[in-house]
Amino acid sequence: MHRLIISILGLILSISVLRLDVAYGYLLPPQQLLEFVADRTDKIYNFRFEAEVESPDPEVPDSMIKKEVVYYAARPDLLRLETEGEVDDSTVLIGGGKRLVLLNGQLSVEPARHEDIFALLLHADSLQTLEMLLTEEHVDLSQVHLGRLGKQIAYVIGGSPRQVGVPQFWCDKDNFWPIRLIGRRSSSGVDDLVDIRFLAYQEVAGSVWLPTVIEFYRQDQLFCRMTVQTISFNEQLPDSLFDMDKFVVEHPSLAPPTEPTEKPAEELEEMRRYLEKKYE
Repeated sequence: MHRLIISILGLILSISVLRLDVAYGYLLPPQQLLEFVADRTDKIYNFRFEAEVESPDPEVPDSMIKKEVVYYAARPDLLRLETEGEVDDSTVLIGGGKRLVLLNGQLSVEPARHEDIFALLLHADSLQTLEMLLTEEHVDLSQVHLGRLGKQIAYVIGGSPRQVGVPQFWCDKDNFWPIRLIGRRSSSGVDDLVDIRFLAYQEVAGSVWLPTVIEFYRQDQLFCRMTVQTISFNEQLPDSLFDMDKFVVEHPSLAPPTEPTEKPAEELEEMRRYLEKKYE
C-alpha cells in the first residue's frame, strides 16, 4: 500500500515537472520575440489617425474633456498633431528630440513628452530599432514571461511575474503586435514612468493590423485615451508636414511676457500727496 502511494506521488510529481518544462518550453527568447514584432511593425512606415482624444477634466471630477485630433507619424521619429476646436487651434510637431507647439498662431518650444514615443512602436523598422527604443526605456531585454492584459495573453519582456510597475514590453502571444509598454525615462534627475496600452487591433490591410484604442497611464491613473476613427497608412505624406525648420520660419515665436512698467517717481509722489490729503 505504501509503495502504491509512493508510486502515485512520484507519478504526480513527474507530471507536474513535465508540465512545468513544457510551459517554459513555449517561452521564446526575447530577441526572437522582438524579431517577430519587427516583422509586424516593419510593414508600416507612416500612418495617419483621425481620433477622438479624452483626458480628465481638472475642474470637474469624473468628467472627461474630448477633442478631435489628427495624428501623422513617420519614420524615424516624426509626429505631428493637429487639433481644431472652439477654444483653441493647435499644431504640435515632434522630431529629433524637439517639440514645437503652435497655439492660436503663436509658436513655442516645449520639453519633450514621454508619451509621444507611442508611434515609434507602431512603425519600428527593425529588431535593432526596437532594442534601442526599449533599452532607452530601461526594459531588461534578458527576461521574458507570460502575462495577461484583459483577455489577451502576452509575452512580457522585462522583469518577472512578481515585479509590478517595472519597465516592460508586452506583445500579443499569437500575433506579436505591441500591446503595452511600461517605460521609464529620466529628466533633470526626475524619473517619469509611463504606461502605454495598444488595444482593439483592427486589420487595415492584408496582414497589417493597427490599434484603434490607445491609452496612457501614470501611477495607474488614465490621463489620455485615443479612440481612432479613421486609419490610413503608407501614403505619400508631403515632406512639409514634418519640416521643423520651415515650421519655425513660417510662425512667429511666442514673445516672453512683458514686465509691467514702473510709474515715474514724480507720478508716484503726486499720488502719495493726494492720498494723504484725502484721508487727513
